[in-house]
Amino acid sequence: MISSCATPSIDQRKIIPELFDPELKKGKIFVFSNHVDIRTINVRVNGEVRKMKHTETQIFDLKQGQNSLSSFMIFAGNEQENCDDLPYTFDTEMFPEIETYYFVIQKGFDGGLLNIACFKDFQVNEDFFLKQMENPRSGSSEFFQDLSKDFFEEFIF
Repeated sequence: MISSCATPSIDQRKIIPELFDPELKKGKIFVFSNHVDIRTINVRVNGEVRKMKHTETQIFDLKQGQNSLSSFMIFAGNEQENCDDLPYTFDTEMFPEIETYYFVIQKGFDGGLLNIACFKDFQVNEDFFLKQMENPRSGSSEFFQDLSKDFFEEFIF
């Protein structure tokens, strides 16, 4: 029996038309989960919690002012497995020219004493977001090359 692990090509324009329409994507937060795990994770954006599978994209409404995002798992009733103790937060009033925000969730390891697996939430630009959606497996090379020096000093992958 011959087996293949090739990923089929999917036209994201049909699945997520908002992402490709300049008017529809205004006022949105796009989140792509590249957490490489068979389990679903939880994503909280501005207080709204949704489940996400690996390579899934979710769209949330952008609020004027303070916004927040955090990915996590729940064990024994507690939120766990985010590399940061606090959600990623940003304020639209600081950058009023930005009308759409893009995030990629990546699985990594906390660079502490025990190297525990965790999720990291990255704010990225539109081009990088689309590249990750088209080829989520590129996370092993291109993704890490584009990350900032600060991330590598704090986390080990």
